[in-house]
Amino acid sequence: MKEYQLLQKLDRSLQAFRLSGVYKRSQTKLSDADIMVMFCVAFCDTNQRLKLTDVAKTLRVTLPAVTHKVNDLVEKKYLEKEISNKDLRVTFIRLTAEGKAFVESIREEYYQPLKSLVDYLGQEDTEALMRILDKISAMGKIA
Repeated sequence: MKEYQLLQKLDRSLQAFRLSGVYKRSQTKLSDADIMVMFCVAFCDTNQRLKLTDVAKTLRVTLPAVTHKVNDLVEKKYLEKEISNKDLRVTFIRLTAEGKAFVESIREEYYQPLKSLVDYLGQEDTEALMRILDKISAMGKIA
């Protein structure tokens, strides 16, 4: 296959994926970014208190971006912050009762499109897709 034929086919495949609606999420009163932060706080595999830096690393975003989202969610009463007694630069976060209730109320519906995708692709293809998407993300923004 010639280079431009390959590029054209890739372009059509990506366009078809965008139009498929596979990744369309249910509408909620919070943004996807807000929900990603809340899910991270709710489901992070950590046996210790969760720091803002833990959330930033897990979501692969900057600390200022997480701080901004967390402050919004604290204001909306979904999260609460606690300053470390040992180091005032360290802030721990956790879900409030309202935050826990919200996460539980949307979790199944929010992840349903992805569950359907995993069911359709199977474990092996899902892992391959994640590996490829991670590789594309590591490449950075395409010029």
